[in-house]
Amino acid sequence: YEILSGLVGSEMCIRDRPSLSSLRKLNDFFGLEEDELLLPPTKFKQLISVRPKPSQETADEPFERYIASVNDCVEQASDFLTPYFGLYHDYYYSPSNPGYLMKGLVSLYQKGGKSFIRSIERLPYKDKNKTRHFHTKYHGIATVIQDRLIFTDIETKVQSNWGQRIYYPANRARIDLLSGLSMAIEGGLSHQPFCSRAVLERLDDDVNLKEVIGECSLYAVDSPLIRDDIKEKLGLHLPLENTMMVAKP
Repeated sequence: YEILSGLVGSEMCIRDRPSLSSLRKLNDFFGLEEDELLLPPTKFKQLISVRPKPSQETADEPFERYIASVNDCVEQASDFLTPYFGLYHDYYYSPSNPGYLMKGLVSLYQKGGKSFIRSIERLPYKDKNKTRHFHTKYHGIATVIQDRLIFTDIETKVQSNWGQRIYYPANRARIDLLSGLSMAIEGGLSHQPFCSRAVLERLDDDVNLKEVIGECSLYAVDSPLIRDDIKEKLGLHLPLENTMMVAKP
């Protein structure tokens, strides 16, 4: 707004004066009283110069609000997730190994009134004449939005990978298979973002932990070791573009 100079004291003229509602918005944004914005320039400058500058805490408020919102969601989800606590085998199409599924192990558990996940993946590799496995571990949080189960996790050791999975709830009293989508960053050198159909297979409470971890590996999409209903939920009978999507730069 243009302030015409040459006037004495408060005898100032403001051209294109904003509306009353706009003035209130400006006052609220800058933390001013209603009459302070209309002060002469010299007095307004003096007023602003003695006002305390925003602290670093104010700059952090958006992040703190986000963390508080996530914390509320996690706490409110615990009751809903209680029947789901336990071990699962996790299946999704491997973006770095075309024609193969990744089978991992996921633990959904509660601690301090909040729900968390831990998972492990085993990627096979050749060491001379032997097949060995490289282990990758993840940890994260579990919550619920509109009855959808949401797992968000990050690679534990060096935080080199991040992912989020969203599953439909069980439609029966007995939890068996949960289908959904997995979105993450490929663990290879390309670090491509990808999205794949995903399935959780509930495991019995008395399973041998060493055995179920030993089953984690890469499997061919037509492997007889993978249940047919899991293959169907993963959409393996459909074209690849209906099963997995990889983003290109």
